[in-house]
Amino acid sequence: MNAPSVDNGETVLTRIKGKARSSGQLTQSLLEAPIQTGYSADQLLQNRQDIQIPIARRRRTPEKVGYLMLGIGLAALAISVALTSTILTFIGLGLTFWGMLVFFIRPQSYVKSDLMSATAISSMKSVDEMMLGMGYRERGVYIPAESGKAVVFVPSEPFSRIPQNTTVDGKLFLSDPNGLIVVPPGLALSNLIQKKLGFDLKNCGVETLIHRLPKVLVEDLEIVRDVEIKVEGNSVKFRLIDSIYADFCREVRGSSRRCGLGCPMCSALACILAVATGKPVLFEEDKDAGDGHTTLSEYRLLDESRL
Repeated sequence: MNAPSVDNGETVLTRIKGKARSSGQLTQSLLEAPIQTGYSADQLLQNRQDIQIPIARRRRTPEKVGYLMLGIGLAALAISVALTSTILTFIGLGLTFWGMLVFFIRPQSYVKSDLMSATAISSMKSVDEMMLGMGYRERGVYIPAESGKAVVFVPSEPFSRIPQNTTVDGKLFLSDPNGLIVVPPGLALSNLIQKKLGFDLKNCGVETLIHRLPKVLVEDLEIVRDVEIKVEGNSVKFRLIDSIYADFCREVRGSSRRCGLGCPMCSALACILAVATGKPVLFEEDKDAGDGHTTLSEYRLLDESRL
């Protein structure tokens, strides 16, 4: 077999250089060429303006109505002074009042319940699966901490001792007793409810909570259409009618363990009970009443030092 000659080697090298030069020119051409999206820059700008203009119009509509009512009202007042007309005076005062009121009333942002469920359910499933993967399969108990908030203690073994509320602040793992400290999924909602209540929940008692909580849930936050609270010994039962968390609660119930932490609504109620009573609270269960509108949620106040 004959060895390749020098001329053949130079030819191969020349071909490689040619290919590299062609590849470099092609890369440079691709970098310099504009990206073809099927739309020109003017069309993309026009599409963006078509989207933004209706939104801006919706935002400016209340302001235009306010200016219109305010202008007509002031004009009516000026004409009433010139003509000494009582009717025009009342019309002008009314229009001026409502025109100024428009600028002080701003619509709140609302989120659909199915969108709320879709954005939160995956996080709750992840937390539940992480707890299972770490070996924490026992039922969690809500404990009022010294900070005035509630945390969830998930023991590593059954019939575990409940830790003192002075030992759970700022902890993640406990060694005596062995367990995991979890932030309740309804902590933020419970903080909002406490803010709407207008007083400190700490050790206020169940009776005070029964009288003040329904108004906040129904009228202030509009979370439910109606709520009934029944206390039987150490058991506290909530009857929530047309709760915005009903679908979310149903999905969590069907995809998590019985010893799970519950949906944000059930978790928030457990947090509130724990802080208000100063006792550990065990979330027993939540279920549908069967009418498609009512959710039943049950909690147990613990007096003993063990689960």
